[in-house]
Amino acid sequence: MSKGSARLTLRAAREDDLDAYFTIFREVQELHVAERPDLFQPAELTDAFRHHFADAVKQNHKEIVIAWLGDEPVGAVHYEFSSLDPTGVYLIDHPMVWIESIGVVPQLRRKGISQALIALVREVAARHGIADIGLEVWSFNEAARAAFEASGLTVHARTMWGKT
Repeated sequence: MSKGSARLTLRAAREDDLDAYFTIFREVQELHVAERPDLFQPAELTDAFRHHFADAVKQNHKEIVIAWLGDEPVGAVHYEFSSLDPTGVYLIDHPMVWIESIGVVPQLRRKGISQALIALVREVAARHGIADIGLEVWSFNEAARAAFEASGLTVHARTMWGKT
């Protein structure tokens, strides 16, 4: 993929990439807030967000990767090495890579950026001998669900809520 002469590159986030990552996070969060303002907070560059970013950059079992077109951030994925059921009570536990968040700027969606980010997560998992990756998608986010399915992800469970 290219924009003019710029090519898509994927790079692990560094401490000085906070603003670039926040740009992507804000886009994704705004979509969620618009659909469920009763659940999602508007994106703000708070101390809590700064800590969240710094933690993901520093921890060995977490990583944020930013997709760039030239010097412009256009997408990002935050993933963690995890396990299916650390308690060992409910499921046969095995390691997996969990995608905490993934997003692409609106003007470049449906251009293969999310597929490139998911492919990278798959490569990371495979290098570590991990067979499964996973993520959660909200039921209102049909575009994201379609993108994830196009990347080969399938539904394995549904979360259901009800009011008391």
